[in-house]
Amino acid sequence: MNNKKYVGGKQASTILGVHQRTLYTWEEKGLIETIRTPGGKRLYNVQKFLEQKECEKNVCKNLENLNKEKKLKICYVRVSTANQKDDLIRQKKMMMEKYPNYKIIEDIGSGLNLNKRGIRKIIELAIEGNLKELIVAYRDRLTRFGFELIEDLIEKYSNGKIVVLNEKDKIEPEEEIVKDMMAIMNVYVAKMNGLRKYNKNKL
Repeated sequence: MNNKKYVGGKQASTILGVHQRTLYTWEEKGLIETIRTPGGKRLYNVQKFLEQKECEKNVCKNLENLNKEKKLKICYVRVSTANQKDDLIRQKKMMMEKYPNYKIIEDIGSGLNLNKRGIRKIIELAIEGNLKELIVAYRDRLTRFGFELIEDLIEKYSNGKIVVLNEKDKIEPEEEIVKDMMAIMNVYVAKMNGLRKYNKNKL
């Protein structure tokens, strides 16, 4: 056995930046190779310990890089109604040309509705840490309200980002704006009717 690889407790403690009691704990757990001199003094194989730690560090780095590669890059497209399918096809074609290796997620529905299948999938991927990048043509293509919330989820849980191709808000057709406003009004009307019914039943 080459004793030149081994150093005493004080020197090992200095090299590794830990207390000697920590070295005893590592020895008991088999984390660091140790021998004893005929006089009972502990000698630690610091060189081997550092090599193992460097190897573990590299393995963790490789796993992290692998996980990054598994994260999805997504293009999101949306129209408000089924009558706008031609526009949806144009959006998809444009995204596929610009980002051929990205997955396309599409929705048909109001930008006020966060319960659409595509939006739910995006939020699910973000929280699972599997969304690297989300491409949208305009902010309101993703959602009219709650853009910052989805952006925060992607950044916090996936360390990802949203890329908006056109920072200026798109001017929507009058019909689409009216439909979104009607959707808001319907929600409030339903709540008011429910409240009136509740108050009437109390009387």
